[in-house]
Amino acid sequence: MKISLLTDAPRHNLALMKISAVHKARGDQVLLNCPIEPADKSYASWLFRTRYAANVMGGPGYDPTIRLPDVFEVKPDYDLFKRDYSLGYTWEYCPRQCGFCVVPKQDNPKVHYSIWDFHDSRFKKICLLNNNTFSDPRWRETFKEIWDADLEVRDENGYDLRLLDDEKTDALHRTKWDTPLHFAWDCIDDESTIRRGLKLLEKHHLRSTSNGVYVLIGFDTTEEQDIYRCQVIDDHGLTPYPMPYVRNRYTRRFKRFVNLHYYREYESIEAAWGHYDGGK
Repeated sequence: MKISLLTDAPRHNLALMKISAVHKARGDQVLLNCPIEPADKSYASWLFRTRYAANVMGGPGYDPTIRLPDVFEVKPDYDLFKRDYSLGYTWEYCPRQCGFCVVPKQDNPKVHYSIWDFHDSRFKKICLLNNNTFSDPRWRETFKEIWDADLEVRDENGYDLRLLDDEKTDALHRTKWDTPLHFAWDCIDDESTIRRGLKLLEKHHLRSTSNGVYVLIGFDTTEEQDIYRCQVIDDHGLTPYPMPYVRNRYTRRFKRFVNLHYYREYESIEAAWGHYDGGK
């Protein structure tokens, strides 16, 4: 059989990698992102929007409640996207019910997995897709497995500052990172717990402009609150990364302004924003 896999994922798609592994084990030919090529069966996983029809479709860009066939027991086909790292979840669940986030709609299970359920020992790097690693009661096991295997970690979703304590922050410090660490400050009402987490990062020597904090804008905060959160993050020695919930003139302009690090030439982000004319 000829199998067609379609996605708009820029780097990798775990669901399709597992489906590919299943079909290749059966001797099927697997094609990636060849929408006009005839195939006996097609699967699509859309992150942002549906582009082509397929026999089986899923993903947040199609319908966040629909998942592609669950073949968790199968290790991903790492040749599909030609990555040099393993990829998977040790914990999919997130306890937060954020109105701007698609994760609560996915009904992810509260199940802990070992890295060895998906890690390929050919690689010295591992990418965790966890939505909230430190909400896993068995998070220590995940880090111990990573340390014992002497792996470098990529983490594309980041860590919840509100859940940090000394033990968790020390675990982050002990881990070898292939990518900068990322955190988030989405809601202004979380300021006290966010500040506590930022202080823990300083205490455990994770204060670095290479590490960043995502700042949700265009959802339920004002321009003044956006500037304020970015300033607090900068004061703690980390880099703010504005993340627009809606894309309009203000959110595009503010994101561009912060990402250019224009503010570092001024005494404050507020003063820099007052002088910034980019995008006008």
